[in-house]
Amino acid sequence: MTLIHSVRLELRSALEHFLLPAVALLLPWPWAFRVLRYLARYPGLYEEEWRPALHQAQALGLVNIDNPADWAWRYRTCRLVDHADYWLSRLRTARWLDRYVDRRDAWPTIDGPAVGAFFHWCAGMWGARALHASGSTSSVLAGRFSPSAMGGAWLGYLYGHIRLNELARASGGPLIYAPRTVQQSLDAIAEGRWVIGTPDVPPSETRISTPVQLFGRTGYMPEGLLLIARKAKVPVVIFTLGLDFDSGRRDLRIWGPFDANDADLMQRIASTWESLIREKSWGFTLWPMMPAFFASPPS
Repeated sequence: MTLIHSVRLELRSALEHFLLPAVALLLPWPWAFRVLRYLARYPGLYEEEWRPALHQAQALGLVNIDNPADWAWRYRTCRLVDHADYWLSRLRTARWLDRYVDRRDAWPTIDGPAVGAFFHWCAGMWGARALHASGSTSSVLAGRFSPSAMGGAWLGYLYGHIRLNELARASGGPLIYAPRTVQQSLDAIAEGRWVIGTPDVPPSETRISTPVQLFGRTGYMPEGLLLIARKAKVPVVIFTLGLDFDSGRRDLRIWGPFDANDADLMQRIASTWESLIREKSWGFTLWPMMPAFFASPPS
């Protein structure tokens, strides 16, 4: 890699992860969102993400064939908002939730902790923050960032690191990393914390996956969260925070609690995830990894 290429890479990372998302701190959120949405019209923004994302979404027939540019604009907007959420979560109080989040559902009344499932869809950071604001602390199952995972930029690696630190602060408990994920999770639940994670990571990233029906064919999703819930004998709650493209408002949706031993629960999680993607396909941030959900896992 040449020096010029390295400098360009770091400048792009500074712009996409730090400078443009920080616009959210300069204005009230409704105005800041409009600025971010306008900036996202530039097709060079997050180009290495949105082009493969568009290709995968088109392959599943989830993009208006007459207007793929509009889908790409919405995807870039969602990425900008997701990065802006780091700054908002870090520097705004829980009152931000009351102002800009519409609660479709209430958190269930549970006698003790639970296992929570949320998704890489729209506004994940504020989903963990909303759970904490309800009075429940949690530990999030997380994967460590590397420079290569952040496009090879060291500023991107720094951003990934501080974002994980904010995720721990927002959720109220320490993050859980491999190895010994299950035991750490059981310890967290024994201490009264929820354990939350994203079942929409590619099965290739985990050692435990199960077949489900996805988009009309057989796919695979990780089953680790359900394994933890069964071992801990706690219920499972599904939740997510959507993003309205016109106003920038969020909406909190909650399903459950569910019995972790329900044989149909993994399919319910998969169907919920699919319905969210069909509703706002531009809100899913892991589109480039979608083929992995349909690849047979190693025996």
